[in-house]
Amino acid sequence: MSSKDFPDMHALVMHSYNSNSDNDNLLVDHLGLHKALCVLLGWNYSMPPDNSKTYQLLSADEAAANQDDLIMWPPTVIIHNTVSGKGKDGRMEGLGNKAMDNKLRDLGFGGGKSKSLYGREGHQGITLVKFSGDQSGLKDAVRLSEFYEKDNHGRKGWARVQPLLLGRDSENNPNLVKVDERTGEKKRIFYGYLATASDLDKVDFETRKKVLIESMREYKLSN
Repeated sequence: MSSKDFPDMHALVMHSYNSNSDNDNLLVDHLGLHKALCVLLGWNYSMPPDNSKTYQLLSADEAAANQDDLIMWPPTVIIHNTVSGKGKDGRMEGLGNKAMDNKLRDLGFGGGKSKSLYGREGHQGITLVKFSGDQSGLKDAVRLSEFYEKDNHGRKGWARVQPLLLGRDSENNPNLVKVDERTGEKKRIFYGYLATASDLDKVDFETRKKVLIESMREYKLSN
């Protein structure tokens, strides 16, 4: 099977949906691919594609809800803006794993395990917080993401302020840094949200290799 077999995405969706395999596992894999493709492209996976493209007509709200449903498993929260500045060597520095674990524990979120992401320039300002792959872990991950969302520091909030990081004066931007009025100490404002399939490009290779994609709706129904 190669890209030549599928002239466009519709052809690939048709193939994944209409697989005639006698192998049950292969059939499940094909249907899983069909659902994932439709969700990522904002199409209706519950409508058979057949030879019509009407399944591609889905409202923006429904498409967004479907994308939010496919989460990384074990449940993971992505936290942004965890840098602390440049070190003497010019590389970016930021909160380490233990420091982030302690901060989250102080906020009442002790169930996750932090992993800071690093690149060529140093700390990327991203920390992944992975929770246990069960009902309790999902509950804790959702609770943490809602903690950020209530202050408009969730996914949409981050999309709004992310371009500000390109500015040289991000250290003095009140959307990214808050100043303690009493001590004058500057603290980074964190933005966090539940990691979904659309976030796979934001995580490191090791995490990407190990995670599964799970439907939150289906998981809750089966547990």
